Amino acid sequence: MKKNILYIAMACLALGFSSCSTDPEDAVSKHVYGPDEAPYLRADANATIAVNAEFRKGHVSPKTIYLKDYAEQIQTKMKMTVDDMIAGLESGKVVFYNINTARGCWNKAAATKGSNGWWYNTAGGVADAASGIASIELDKAAKALILNVPEESAAGVSVAANVGFAIDNGKDYDDYIRFNVSFAVTDPGTIILNITIPAGDYAAYEVQFAGMENAINACFGMSVSDFNAAVQDAGGDIAMYMVDEAGNWDTTSNYTANGIGYWLDASGKVTTWGTDGFSFFVETHNGSVGIGRAPGLASGTEAKLHFVYASKSDSSKYIELVINSTLE
Repeated sequence: MKKNILYIAMACLALGFSSCSTDPEDAVSKHVYGPDEAPYLRADANATIAVNAEFRKGHVSPKTIYLKDYAEQIQTKMKMTVDDMIAGLESGKVVFYNINTARGCWNKAAATKGSNGWWYNTAGGVADAASGIASIELDKAAKALILNVPEESAAGVSVAANVGFAIDNGKDYDDYIRFNVSFAVTDPGTIILNITIPAGDYAAYEVQFAGMENAINACFGMSVSDFNAAVQDAGGDIAMYMVDEAGNWDTTSNYTANGIGYWLDASGKVTTWGTDGFSFFVETHNGSVGIGRAPGLASGTEAKLHFVYASKSDSSKYIELVINSTLE
């Protein structure tokens, strides 16, 4: 009886194996990407180079990132020199493309700036010159990336773009080097921060006025303590105004949060507590401005909150805050 059971089990096992492919590569081989497909991005933190490109409002000039400054990393990840990498672009052995971080893949979009570069929109997507707010262009002769924003760019521009060089082996782009470029346009009164709002209903991240001392002194001619005293009075000379994507101040909305502050929807527009879509608050506290969340928002939710503190009697006196927030 035991032998019969053993034979039956072996037969079932054999049938199970016979239903699978006889090609051993089927279980382990990766998809080979065609010319019209976007290869996935293999995660490799060590292949990523972070670059901060900060431009001064009214004094914009291109920034140059020389690839030779990253020769060791390029050698490690692509097994070639910078010269070989540039030469590989001519032969087709190497490609230079954008990276779509949201989808985790490469973006083969055609150049929109010169023959080797792109313009980017406010979301970091590839754009044309008319809608682009930042650009990356490869200068092959100089072996460099040229980073730029339009000369008339207003303070508060903040966008990230990703480009990379990869070996084209006919299957994937797994051997690569990536540049994660964070663009920002600032002036002495502009403060750009990336923050994480803690978990919990109505939790807030407190941006301390003490950390804005230089901007407060330069723009208002007062100390941090004097500024803090001034913004405790909603009827005083200093007001808070939300700023839209075009840079316009909303000077007509009444405060909808406590003191000097507002409840906002997901796009950063003024709303009221309890209204459909209410998502964030920006509220002046003693010594800080709190950036907080409404109940029920999902972890990972992102928002750009843009506002100013400005003198009602002299609108040339103001500080501008651009807060890129992520919910914990």
